[in-house]
Amino acid sequence: MYHTVTEDSIADLVDTFYRQIRGDELLGPIFAGAIGTEWRPHLDKMKRFWSSVLLASRTYKGNPMIAHLQLHRLRRTHFERWLQLWGETVADVCSDELASLLNRKAQMIGESLLHAITTYHEPSVRGTVEATGGAL
Repeated sequence: MYHTVTEDSIADLVDTFYRQIRGDELLGPIFAGAIGTEWRPHLDKMKRFWSSVLLASRTYKGNPMIAHLQLHRLRRTHFERWLQLWGETVADVCSDELASLLNRKAQMIGESLLHAITTYHEPSVRGTVEATGGAL
């Protein structure tokens, strides 16, 4: 059980969480379609992402918003399931206090991504974005 955030706790959390994702009936196929069978690069990227979010390590180089905007199938139910699995994972491997922190961070990130995806994929908004060269 982890009580503090470290690179090791992040690595274990990410590995544990994505084992659940791979086997999930709703999310597994979406991740398989986006990642294929080469999970190691994705897991390494997610470890850098969470390290940057939680430890301010600045090791993550990427744009999660663009990556998620490219997945046209994502809906609120997918984010809700993602957050449910995340919550179960952090509850299993973290203290209550740490799990609460990690859940708050994930909720904020998920809401931001969902808002952008919902907005971007609405036909009227998408037409405006395309007409302005990507600027909203």
